[in-house]
Amino acid sequence: MNTTLQTLKFNFGYKALLSIALASTCLISACTKTEITPYDEEPLARINSFKIINSTAEIPGAINENEKTITVTIPAGVYLTTLEPEIALSEGSTLKVGADSLITNLINYFAEGATREINYPVTATDGSSATYRLHIKTNQPPLEMGEVSQDASNPQAYDQTLWFTNNYVYILNTLKTYPYSTNFEFDMTLAQASLIGEDGTEYKFKSAQSGTPPIIESAYMLLNLNNIIGRVTGSGSGTTYNQTPPAGLYKIKLRYYSRETTLKNPIRIFYNN
Repeated sequence: MNTTLQTLKFNFGYKALLSIALASTCLISACTKTEITPYDEEPLARINSFKIINSTAEIPGAINENEKTITVTIPAGVYLTTLEPEIALSEGSTLKVGADSLITNLINYFAEGATREINYPVTATDGSSATYRLHIKTNQPPLEMGEVSQDASNPQAYDQTLWFTNNYVYILNTLKTYPYSTNFEFDMTLAQASLIGEDGTEYKFKSAQSGTPPIIESAYMLLNLNNIIGRVTGSGSGTTYNQTPPAGLYKIKLRYYSRETTLKNPIRIFYNN
Protein backbone atom coordinates (compact mmCIF):
# COMPACT_ATOMS: atom_id res chain seq x y z
CA MET A 1 0.00 0.00 0.00
CA ASN A 2 1.07 3.47 -0.71
CA THR A 3 2.85 4.86 2.34
CA THR A 4 1.33 8.30 1.85
CA LEU A 5 -2.20 6.83 1.74
CA GLN A 6 -1.59 4.85 4.95
CA THR A 7 -0.40 8.01 6.67
CA LEU A 8 -3.52 9.92 5.62
CA LYS A 9 -5.80 7.11 6.88
CA PHE A 10 -4.00 7.03 10.23
CA ASN A 11 -4.17 10.77 10.66
CA PHE A 12 -7.88 10.83 9.76
CA GLY A 13 -8.70 8.01 12.18
CA TYR A 14 -6.68 9.54 15.01
CA LYS A 15 -8.35 12.93 14.56
CA ALA A 16 -11.80 11.33 14.42
CA LEU A 17 -11.19 9.41 17.66
CA LEU A 18 -9.79 12.53 19.32
CA SER A 19 -12.88 14.54 18.30
CA ILE A 20 -15.22 11.86 19.66
CA ALA A 21 -13.26 11.72 22.93
CA LEU A 22 -13.35 15.49 23.33
CA ALA A 23 -17.09 15.62 22.57
CA SER A 24 -17.78 12.89 25.10
CA THR A 25 -15.72 14.70 27.70
CA CYS A 26 -17.66 17.91 27.12
CA LEU A 27 -20.99 16.04 27.27
CA ILE A 28 -20.11 14.35 30.54
CA SER A 29 -18.87 17.65 31.95
CA ALA A 30 -22.16 19.38 30.98
CA CYS A 31 -24.29 16.63 32.59
CA THR A 32 -22.42 16.68 35.88
CA LYS A 33 -22.12 20.46 36.28
CA THR A 34 -23.28 21.48 39.81
CA GLU A 35 -24.79 24.81 40.68
CA ILE A 36 -23.57 25.96 44.09
CA THR A 37 -26.04 28.12 46.01
CA PRO A 38 -24.67 30.26 48.78
CA TYR A 39 -25.75 28.97 52.22
CA ASP A 40 -27.61 31.42 54.45
CA GLU A 41 -27.50 30.47 58.07
CA GLU A 42 -30.82 30.59 59.90
CA PRO A 43 -31.08 33.45 62.39
CA LEU A 44 -30.81 32.48 66.03
CA ALA A 45 -33.84 34.54 67.08
CA ARG A 46 -36.44 31.79 67.07
CA ILE A 47 -39.14 30.26 69.24
CA ASN A 48 -38.70 26.51 68.94
CA SER A 49 -41.80 25.44 70.87
CA PHE A 50 -44.77 26.96 72.66
CA LYS A 51 -47.30 25.16 74.87
CA ILE A 52 -49.91 25.91 77.54
CA ILE A 53 -49.15 24.04 80.75
CA ASN A 54 -51.92 25.09 83.17
CA SER A 55 -54.39 22.63 81.70
CA THR A 56 -55.02 18.98 82.58
CA ALA A 57 -53.49 18.10 79.22
CA GLU A 58 -50.85 20.38 77.74
CA ILE A 59 -52.05 22.44 74.78
CA PRO A 60 -49.39 22.82 72.06
CA GLY A 61 -49.03 25.97 70.02
CA ALA A 62 -48.65 25.71 66.24
CA ILE A 63 -45.74 27.91 65.10
CA ASN A 64 -45.78 29.41 61.61
CA GLU A 65 -42.18 30.48 61.07
CA ASN A 66 -42.88 32.32 57.80
CA GLU A 67 -45.66 34.48 59.24
CA LYS A 68 -44.16 34.59 62.74
CA THR A 69 -47.40 33.50 64.39
CA ILE A 70 -48.28 31.05 67.14
CA THR A 71 -51.78 29.57 67.23
CA VAL A 72 -53.18 27.96 70.37
CA THR A 73 -56.53 26.16 70.10
CA ILE A 74 -58.31 25.44 73.38
CA PRO A 75 -60.19 22.11 73.16
CA ALA A 76 -63.97 21.84 73.36
CA GLY A 77 -65.26 21.73 76.92
CA VAL A 78 -62.19 23.51 78.32
CA TYR A 79 -62.76 27.05 79.61
CA LEU A 80 -59.46 28.47 80.78
CA THR A 81 -59.63 32.07 81.91
CA THR A 82 -55.83 32.28 82.25
CA LEU A 83 -53.11 30.76 80.08
CA GLU A 84 -49.64 29.95 81.34
CA PRO A 85 -47.29 29.31 78.43
CA GLU A 86 -43.98 27.46 78.43
CA ILE A 87 -41.72 28.85 75.71
CA ALA A 88 -38.54 27.20 74.41
CA LEU A 89 -36.12 29.43 72.50
CA SER A 90 -33.24 28.55 70.22
CA GLU A 91 -29.79 28.67 71.81
CA GLY A 92 -28.51 32.22 71.97
CA SER A 93 -32.00 33.79 72.00
CA THR A 94 -33.75 35.73 74.73
CA LEU A 95 -37.35 36.81 75.18
CA LYS A 96 -38.11 40.46 75.86
CA VAL A 97 -38.62 41.14 79.54
CA GLY A 98 -42.29 41.80 80.25
CA ALA A 99 -43.68 39.62 77.44
CA ASP A 100 -46.89 37.86 78.52
CA SER A 101 -45.71 34.97 80.65
CA LEU A 102 -49.25 34.79 82.09
CA ILE A 103 -52.22 35.62 79.87
CA THR A 104 -55.30 36.75 81.81
CA ASN A 105 -58.84 38.00 81.08
CA LEU A 106 -59.41 35.59 78.22
CA ILE A 107 -63.14 36.31 77.95
CA ASN A 108 -62.27 39.95 77.28
CA TYR A 109 -59.70 38.84 74.70
CA PHE A 110 -62.47 37.00 72.85
CA ALA A 111 -65.02 39.78 73.39
CA GLU A 112 -62.64 42.36 71.93
CA GLY A 113 -62.45 40.39 68.71
CA ALA A 114 -58.80 39.47 69.29
CA THR A 115 -57.78 43.09 68.74
CA ARG A 116 -55.69 42.76 71.88
CA GLU A 117 -52.26 41.84 70.54
CA ILE A 118 -50.11 39.38 72.45
CA ASN A 119 -46.57 39.53 71.07
CA TYR A 120 -43.31 37.75 71.88
CA PRO A 121 -40.22 39.75 70.78
CA VAL A 122 -37.08 37.59 70.55
CA THR A 123 -33.49 38.78 70.12
CA ALA A 124 -30.31 36.78 69.66
CA THR A 125 -26.56 37.10 70.09
CA ASP A 126 -26.03 37.13 66.31
CA GLY A 127 -27.98 40.40 66.10
CA SER A 128 -31.13 38.86 64.62
CA SER A 129 -34.59 39.57 66.02
CA ALA A 130 -38.15 38.38 65.48
CA THR A 131 -41.59 39.08 66.94
CA TYR A 132 -44.17 36.32 67.13
CA ARG A 133 -47.87 37.15 67.52
CA LEU A 134 -50.09 34.79 69.51
CA HIS A 135 -53.57 33.84 68.22
CA ILE A 136 -55.92 32.10 70.66
CA LYS A 137 -58.83 30.05 69.31
CA THR A 138 -61.29 27.58 70.79
CA ASN A 139 -63.22 24.54 69.63
CA GLN A 140 -66.15 25.68 71.77
CA PRO A 141 -69.47 24.97 70.02
CA PRO A 142 -71.60 27.93 68.95
CA LEU A 143 -74.36 29.34 71.13
CA GLU A 144 -77.76 28.27 69.84
CA MET A 145 -80.09 30.06 72.22
CA GLY A 146 -83.86 30.02 71.95
CA GLU A 147 -85.85 33.22 71.53
CA VAL A 148 -87.42 34.85 74.59
CA SER A 149 -90.04 36.59 72.43
CA GLN A 150 -91.51 33.98 70.14
CA ASP A 151 -93.17 36.64 67.99
CA ALA A 152 -91.10 39.64 66.90
CA SER A 153 -94.26 41.71 66.45
CA ASN A 154 -95.42 40.91 69.99
CA PRO A 155 -92.31 41.19 72.23
CA GLN A 156 -92.20 39.69 75.70
CA ALA A 157 -92.87 42.63 78.07
CA TYR A 158 -91.29 43.33 81.47
CA ASP A 159 -92.69 45.89 83.92
CA GLN A 160 -89.72 47.45 85.72
CA THR A 161 -91.79 49.97 87.69
CA LEU A 162 -91.51 48.43 91.15
CA TRP A 163 -88.05 48.26 92.71
CA PHE A 164 -88.69 44.93 94.42
CA THR A 165 -89.74 43.17 91.22
CA ASN A 166 -86.98 40.89 90.00
CA ASN A 167 -87.74 40.21 86.36
CA TYR A 168 -85.83 37.07 85.46
CA VAL A 169 -85.19 36.23 81.84
CA TYR A 170 -84.52 32.56 81.09
CA ILE A 171 -82.83 31.91 77.76
CA LEU A 172 -82.74 28.21 76.90
CA ASN A 173 -80.09 26.63 74.73
CA THR A 174 -80.97 24.09 72.06
CA LEU A 175 -78.01 22.01 73.30
CA LYS A 176 -79.37 20.71 76.59
CA THR A 177 -76.09 20.71 78.55
CA TYR A 178 -74.38 23.83 77.20
CA PRO A 179 -73.59 26.50 78.22
CA TYR A 180 -73.47 25.21 81.73
CA SER A 181 -72.19 25.37 85.24
CA THR A 182 -72.28 22.28 87.41
CA ASN A 183 -74.36 24.23 89.92
CA PHE A 184 -76.74 27.15 89.83
CA GLU A 185 -74.23 29.96 90.29
CA PHE A 186 -73.06 33.34 89.17
CA ASP A 187 -70.69 32.69 86.32
CA MET A 188 -69.16 36.11 85.90
CA THR A 189 -65.86 34.79 84.54
CA LEU A 190 -67.41 32.97 81.58
CA ALA A 191 -70.76 34.62 80.85
CA GLN A 192 -71.60 38.17 79.81
CA ALA A 193 -74.81 39.77 78.64
CA SER A 194 -76.23 43.12 77.58
CA LEU A 195 -79.31 44.75 76.12
CA ILE A 196 -79.01 46.57 72.80
CA GLY A 197 -81.42 49.46 72.21
CA GLU A 198 -82.92 50.39 68.86
CA ASP A 199 -80.42 53.25 68.64
CA GLY A 200 -77.52 50.85 69.24
CA THR A 201 -76.91 51.85 72.88
CA GLU A 202 -75.65 48.92 74.94
CA TYR A 203 -76.68 48.31 78.56
CA LYS A 204 -74.49 45.71 80.21
CA PHE A 205 -75.50 43.34 82.99
CA LYS A 206 -73.28 43.23 86.08
CA SER A 207 -73.51 39.43 85.98
CA ALA A 208 -75.08 36.55 84.09
CA GLN A 209 -75.87 33.09 85.34
CA SER A 210 -75.81 29.71 83.69
CA GLY A 211 -77.13 26.37 84.83
CA THR A 212 -78.22 22.88 83.84
CA PRO A 213 -81.08 20.50 84.70
CA PRO A 214 -82.74 19.53 87.00
CA ILE A 215 -83.42 23.20 87.84
CA ILE A 216 -85.36 23.43 84.59
CA GLU A 217 -85.54 21.06 81.66
CA SER A 218 -82.61 22.41 79.66
CA ALA A 219 -79.32 24.26 79.96
CA TYR A 220 -79.83 28.00 80.04
CA MET A 221 -78.53 31.46 80.74
CA LEU A 222 -80.41 33.56 83.26
CA LEU A 223 -80.56 37.35 83.49
CA ASN A 224 -82.03 39.62 86.16
CA LEU A 225 -83.16 42.97 84.74
CA ASN A 226 -82.33 44.64 88.06
CA ASN A 227 -78.69 43.67 87.50
CA ILE A 228 -78.25 46.02 84.56
CA ILE A 229 -75.48 48.51 85.28
CA GLY A 230 -77.07 51.82 86.31
CA ARG A 231 -80.43 50.34 87.32
CA VAL A 232 -79.55 50.50 91.04
CA THR A 233 -77.47 53.28 92.58
CA GLY A 234 -76.63 54.10 96.16
CA SER A 235 -77.04 51.76 99.13
CA GLY A 236 -79.08 51.35 102.29
CA SER A 237 -81.73 54.02 102.73
CA GLY A 238 -80.18 55.93 99.83
CA THR A 239 -80.78 53.16 97.30
CA THR A 240 -82.38 54.38 94.10
CA TYR A 241 -83.88 52.26 91.32
CA ASN A 242 -83.46 54.21 88.11
CA GLN A 243 -85.37 53.77 84.89
CA THR A 244 -82.35 52.20 83.25
CA PRO A 245 -82.55 51.29 80.51
CA PRO A 246 -85.37 53.59 79.35
CA ALA A 247 -88.65 52.10 78.23
CA GLY A 248 -88.36 50.59 74.79
CA LEU A 249 -87.43 47.57 72.71
CA TYR A 250 -84.15 45.76 73.30
CA LYS A 251 -82.34 42.84 71.79
CA ILE A 252 -80.41 40.51 74.10
CA LYS A 253 -76.72 39.93 73.40
CA LEU A 254 -75.09 36.96 75.08
CA ARG A 255 -71.53 35.76 75.40
CA TYR A 256 -70.28 32.50 76.86
CA TYR A 257 -66.48 32.31 76.78
CA SER A 258 -65.43 32.72 73.13
CA ARG A 259 -68.90 32.55 71.58
CA GLU A 260 -71.35 35.40 71.18
CA THR A 261 -74.86 35.66 69.79
CA THR A 262 -77.65 38.25 69.64
CA LEU A 263 -81.27 37.11 69.75
CA LYS A 264 -83.27 38.16 66.72
CA ASN A 265 -86.52 39.10 68.47
CA PRO A 266 -86.57 41.99 70.96
CA ILE A 267 -88.06 42.20 74.45
CA ARG A 268 -89.94 45.24 75.72
CA ILE A 269 -89.24 47.12 78.96
CA PHE A 270 -91.83 49.55 80.32
CA TYR A 271 -92.51 51.67 83.42
CA ASN A 272 -95.94 52.69 84.72
CA ASN A 273 -94.83 56.00 86.22
